[in-house]
Amino acid sequence: MTAFDRGLQVLTDLAQRDVDYASNEATTRRNILDTFIKDVLGWPDDEVQCEEHLQGDYFDYTLGLPQRRIILEAKRTGLIFDLPPGSQSGRMGIAAVRNHSASNKSAVDQVLRYCQESGTAVAVLSNGHQLLVFLGSRSDGQQPSAGQAFYYASPTDMLERYSEIFDFLSPAGIQRGDLVRALSKKTAGLPPPPPLSSRIHSYPGYRIGSEMETDLRILGDLFLQDLVREETITDEFLNECYCSSGALSQYAVVSREILRTRYQQLDDVVKTQSARDKKGPNKGLTDDVLAGAITRRPIILLGDVGVGKSIFLKHLFRVDAKEVLKQTTVFYVDFLRHSGLVEDVSDYIVDVISRTLQDEHGIDVQDRQFVRSVYKKELAEFDRGIYGDLKSLNAEKYQERQIEMLASHLANRYEHVRRSLVFLQASHRLSAVIVLDNVDQHQAAFQEQIFIAGQSLADTWPVAVFMSLRPDTFHESRRTGALAAYQPRVFTVSPPRSDLVIIKRLEFARKELVAAGRLPGFPTGLTLDSGNLTTYIDVLLDALESNQALVELIDNLSSGNTRRALDFVSTFVGSGYVQTSRILEAQKTARPYIIPLHEFQRAILYGDHKYYDPSTSPIPNLFAVSTKDPKEHFLAPILLAMVQTLGESESGGFVDLRDVIARLQTLGYTPEQVDFHLTRCYQGHLAELADHGDAGQLIRVLPAGAYLYKRLMSSFPYIDAVVVDTPIIDPLARGHIRDVFDIDERVDRAEAFIRYLDDSWPFGDELVSFSWQDTISDWSRTLESVRRGATRAAERRRR
Repeated sequence: MTAFDRGLQVLTDLAQRDVDYASNEATTRRNILDTFIKDVLGWPDDEVQCEEHLQGDYFDYTLGLPQRRIILEAKRTGLIFDLPPGSQSGRMGIAAVRNHSASNKSAVDQVLRYCQESGTAVAVLSNGHQLLVFLGSRSDGQQPSAGQAFYYASPTDMLERYSEIFDFLSPAGIQRGDLVRALSKKTAGLPPPPPLSSRIHSYPGYRIGSEMETDLRILGDLFLQDLVREETITDEFLNECYCSSGALSQYAVVSREILRTRYQQLDDVVKTQSARDKKGPNKGLTDDVLAGAITRRPIILLGDVGVGKSIFLKHLFRVDAKEVLKQTTVFYVDFLRHSGLVEDVSDYIVDVISRTLQDEHGIDVQDRQFVRSVYKKELAEFDRGIYGDLKSLNAEKYQERQIEMLASHLANRYEHVRRSLVFLQASHRLSAVIVLDNVDQHQAAFQEQIFIAGQSLADTWPVAVFMSLRPDTFHESRRTGALAAYQPRVFTVSPPRSDLVIIKRLEFARKELVAAGRLPGFPTGLTLDSGNLTTYIDVLLDALESNQALVELIDNLSSGNTRRALDFVSTFVGSGYVQTSRILEAQKTARPYIIPLHEFQRAILYGDHKYYDPSTSPIPNLFAVSTKDPKEHFLAPILLAMVQTLGESESGGFVDLRDVIARLQTLGYTPEQVDFHLTRCYQGHLAELADHGDAGQLIRVLPAGAYLYKRLMSSFPYIDAVVVDTPIIDPLARGHIRDVFDIDERVDRAEAFIRYLDDSWPFGDELVSFSWQDTISDWSRTLESVRRGATRAAERRRR
């Protein structure tokens, strides 16, 4: 039975009851409205809140979590809506109801005030047998008290119009926005006008660099990023480039407490230990590797994407614990390039183990002599069985039967490789570790299936099993998924300082370039002759050691993701937005060259494109909107500032998502607008979410989010980039936002954009955590500085 059918059946029963006009408000709620809300409309218990307290008021019912969707006020059954003569169920003006009697006015004004205080769109008044539904908070420019309402005069009328009521007030109907569309002006809910990018024929275009810049880009990618992905990565690289995890950033624009408690939320579901301390790898970790085949449980290595779990594992096995594990073979199963199909997992693991045995030990698990050694017991049993007599009666037939028996074992590749490892452990004293790495590059469902496979390996194979997972996947699976049934050992990996990682990587690349023109992992015979790249690396090293603003940008925007930090640097190398020829010329003539921050910003913002494209840029547009509501331009920065401010007084910086959403709704933002920007903040790596089960979801700002609204948003490169992607709702202002190239014209366009935003700002600074006046002042200073710089550059060109 569908929710609609169940609701219709319950409402039919309610309509047949006699109305008790003597019932008070509490009785009305208990006898009628609880049933109406949960059974007729289909709202689940965990999305219905009674007597919610806000600003000194208590709401009878709040429907919807974490976003408030409906406020319903209950009146005693005897308090009848007194309507003008001839009024019938259907649509009518709220003013006609409100102004007809003092009791009507009191009831309507009360729920209107509640909706406007809480930013909740839908208001409902009911005494159990009458229903008045209207918009208590609007974003279409109309006063709520001047709008329309839907009135239902009796349970019988509600039954006759049940389809309409269900469409308007059920969870699905509220999510679709049926009531809001029915009662709003025609312009409400319309999408915003298209941004400037829609009028640019070549958008997003490509910035074509010179041949030298293209060569530098290829070499930069090769040396800075792809190196760590090479299977032939050397011990020399691990020794010289590895950075210990856990060091707190000196440049973060979030509190050190947030950085220090990166994985604190996990302590509520499982005991965790840091994988590394000041002296080196956690001794418990190496002990667990040695005892892994005995304990029969996988060792979980937890860390966010890009924090360095892969290189930590390589360094652990090949450097830190090399002597302890010298009799141990590591089977490294890398899922980075795996298809993501669950049915391929077993074959993939078996292929890696078979290939490693062949490459490192010269053992072919298909070799007939090896196979006969593995199945020595089965061969003896065969001889004692019914076919044993064939050995003397028909030797050829005997051998055929024996081969068929062995072939049946080989047909199950997974079991055959397991038996091979059991044999090697007994005969060669070969200890084994299986590492299931880069699992976190796939969807959560795939990660959980890998854990099941890893648990099976640990339980039934003579191996220690390492698995790398993301904390969010682990947390969810621990509560409701495959991990709920196990007690794994869990170690966490914290990110190293991104500036140190980059510096070590650059120094290593430079040394190898100078010495041999190649890296140890290159194919034999491949060398590179690039004095330009060496010069470029020198400039970058100087900048990372002396340019604090540059290091602050990389460190914060990467939010501890080392992979992303390296991406930023490799994007800069050879970028068309960087004056490469000036860099090389200055360095070769022994003149110091300071990398301008704006060049690095533009390289990251635009990538290979001529115009900013939010679908490819790692930096989100904070001023994007989903509706034709100008105050929505500020929702994202207000959200980030609010979460950071509230989180400063909370452990780990986490705050209740429901509280954040409630505050945003109080500012007049709709649930749909809030959902839109929350999603963009998660996907843009500006904020992170932690699920606390029954306690709800928690949110905290990431360094990238704090840096974006505190620093980068005030820069000219950012404004100059996102202006083409931001819908301009005011038609007059839209006329000043054009596609221009000259620096003076771009500054004029930025000023027009800022004036538009300033005119659209609807709040006082005392209402929100985000200071608009400070932002305006920063922009004013920035644009003045850009104009001065452009003037100086023009004067130099005229000389």
